[in-house]
Amino acid sequence: MSSPNTTTASKRVPPDAGLVRGTRPVAIDPGEREARTRPPAARQKGRPVRLAGIMSLYGILAVGAFIVVFPYILILLTAAKPMNEIFSSSPWQLPQHPTFATFRQVWIQDDFGRILLNTVAVTVVITACQVACSTLAAYAFARLSFPGREALFWVYLATMMVPNAVTVVPLYLVMRELHLLNTYYALVLPYAFGTPYIIFLMRQFFRTIPRELHEAAKMDGCSEVRVLLQIILPLSRAIITTATIIVVVSSWNNFLWPLIAVNSQARELLTVGLAALQSNFGTQWDVLMAGSCLTLLPLVLFFAIFQRQIVRSIQMTGGLK
Repeated sequence: MSSPNTTTASKRVPPDAGLVRGTRPVAIDPGEREARTRPPAARQKGRPVRLAGIMSLYGILAVGAFIVVFPYILILLTAAKPMNEIFSSSPWQLPQHPTFATFRQVWIQDDFGRILLNTVAVTVVITACQVACSTLAAYAFARLSFPGREALFWVYLATMMVPNAVTVVPLYLVMRELHLLNTYYALVLPYAFGTPYIIFLMRQFFRTIPRELHEAAKMDGCSEVRVLLQIILPLSRAIITTATIIVVVSSWNNFLWPLIAVNSQARELLTVGLAALQSNFGTQWDVLMAGSCLTLLPLVLFFAIFQRQIVRSIQMTGGLK
């Protein structure tokens, strides 16, 4: 016979309080409780709605991905078609007699191999110099105290509003006075000492690092260089990777300044060489598309290798305030 206290306790426990382990009830999440109490017909009715929403989302993403990828597919299809087949068939139709002779023609006859090496060398030098100089400048704006620091930073940042085309003529005159036109120095020096956007991006990240780490290192006798190399930089690998990706892509796609600063084919870059294909061959679209494929291929490989870092850099640039 159960005692009155046991009967009263059992009446106080609601029937939907949860499963019982021994003598103590285990609470159930409110969402799970609602799902258990929902009639089976209502649960079956909600599943098609959720499934339709998910399928619609994936459909929209698939259409967007196709719109983005379609120009690259069209370039590859056009490059693999003979010249007479380009205009006799639809642009998106698969080639009936695929040929890759145009790739060999562009690579050997137009010396795209040398142009590719020039572009890789200039991009590597610009990236290394710009990331290093931007790191030093961003550290100074974020951690060092000197008169006029904030005013100097905002004046420098305001230069982002000046279009690049406006600075082409003064920059050309400076390079001419220094006798650097038609040299690799003219391609590298204007971008080697940092850009406002990269410095701003790295400065904002450095400001998120706790100042207590910097102060503790200074109390231990560390110099500013040692603080930067042994504390700040190891914590800033993500933003350095982001800056490197941005500089590589912008340097690889730069067209206007290499076109003006260099007129020698021995120092030609890919963007200028690709534009020269159109002027040299007129409307030979198979050759032009083959050159476009060779220009895009290194960036595609770059994205395939550093895909995770690129996605992380996009998230970081969107999250920095």
